[in-house]
Amino acid sequence: MSVSSSFIVTSNFEKIHPRVDIRPYELGESLPEFDCGKDWFNDFINTAEVECYQRARLGKTRLVYFDGEFAAFFCVSPNSLRDDDYNEEEADGASELYEGPFDMPARLLGHLAVDKQFKDEGLGEYLVKHVLADTLESDTPFRLVILHSQDDVVGFYEKYGFAKAFPNGSGNQHTTLMFYDLGRRTD
Repeated sequence: MSVSSSFIVTSNFEKIHPRVDIRPYELGESLPEFDCGKDWFNDFINTAEVECYQRARLGKTRLVYFDGEFAAFFCVSPNSLRDDDYNEEEADGASELYEGPFDMPARLLGHLAVDKQFKDEGLGEYLVKHVLADTLESDTPFRLVILHSQDDVVGFYEKYGFAKAFPNGSGNQHTTLMFYDLGRRTD
């Protein structure tokens, strides 16, 4: 991935980038203990669940090392935003382009978590922008990056241009479906 992409530039890019190493998770790899403060994410990476996820080919897990220490992880997989996932305004725009059922090719960003000891390093912003840049530069013509955000981090993703698919609160009661439209990018 080209680091010259405007997505990945963060306020701390020069300080963060040389200290970050993003590697694919390898089946059977032993990982140090991880604690982001959320049991669901901790259980995913600290148990055999990450192995099962990878073996089932549900997505690719990426491990993030900061100054050589395991600091974060995220998963990506191909997906789509289906016509019944859109809010009314977005559905109107989609129907102007296509008739009938409508799916937008998307990349799902899942399980993004930063260990508590690295929370103030700017890694979350760096990783979101990394995924956006990597998706834009992919050979697969993804139009969107989608994610299922927990309520306490919706504002974090909105800060980087993600929009709620259901701005009035409909959808899953535990997470909020959000998307970033690469086709509407202006920078």
